[in-house]
Amino acid sequence: MVCKIKFGIWLPIYGGWLIGAPIEEPEISYRYVEKVAREAEKIGYDSLWIADHLINPRKGEQFGALESWTTITAVAACTSKIKLGHAVLCQAFRYPAVLAKMASTLDEISQGRFIFSIGAGWFEREFQAYGIPWVKHDELIEQTEEQIRLIKELWTKDKVAFNGKYYHLVDGILVPKPVQKPHPPIWYGGNSEKSRQLVANLKDVNCWFISAGSLEETTQKIADMKNRIGKRKLEYATYAFALVARTDREAEKLVKKLCPDNPATVGWALRTGLVGSPEKIISRIHNLEEAGINHITLMLSSTLKDIKTFKEEIINRL
Repeated sequence: MVCKIKFGIWLPIYGGWLIGAPIEEPEISYRYVEKVAREAEKIGYDSLWIADHLINPRKGEQFGALESWTTITAVAACTSKIKLGHAVLCQAFRYPAVLAKMASTLDEISQGRFIFSIGAGWFEREFQAYGIPWVKHDELIEQTEEQIRLIKELWTKDKVAFNGKYYHLVDGILVPKPVQKPHPPIWYGGNSEKSRQLVANLKDVNCWFISAGSLEETTQKIADMKNRIGKRKLEYATYAFALVARTDREAEKLVKKLCPDNPATVGWALRTGLVGSPEKIISRIHNLEEAGINHITLMLSSTLKDIKTFKEEIINRL
């Protein structure tokens, strides 16, 4: 049976994905990101993803991190077919009506390739460093739910009066509307009970973007959500650190070599990632599809070097 999972690439704005490891990528620059974007589109990946952080949460704040919205807009201009999204937008960084306007404009620039993917935010340090108000977990998620409702109204109505707990609009207007009708796909990223409630409550959410986990954890999350939403159609996405080697043992050695001083990170990569021989990775992908996953977004160790390898050794053999 042909695998129907769609594969995306995380754009390399941090210098690598293994916490506690040295920089894995050759550089942190827009020039390098653009090379990756063009290559991913050329060889047939479905989507490109960019993390939305103001401080580098993977390698440490002493290293660079490109701003996500500026970067993805530039990527939209240098590509023509591949879909574009954030993994995921932090709702606290932008006023929701302004964010709706930004998203509509990006959908126009990309000619309908934009996926609107949003979450509550979790990295308190960057809130402190940039003077953004920090509130408790559940309140962040309440704000996100209200933002999604407000943004959807601006995308689909001529004039919006909105009087929520956190946000208020008087005769809100958004012109032009998004290219995609009735609006861009809405993805939500978050795993807590409060986040699950949001996804179940908001029928406008098209896809639940869940964190990397073991096959058992992923299966449990999807089964739980299906019990909550009944017959409603919802897609499921996740991310995975990916590294292809000739054998499983060789792959394990490579991960340990990349991150020699952080066994917890090594354990995370081996437990939740697509790490190993082609046969092992292909088997795991089929298991993830059986569990209900529709989209896998790949965190590659050295993106430009590994992007072709994963396509040839894994995707083309599914």
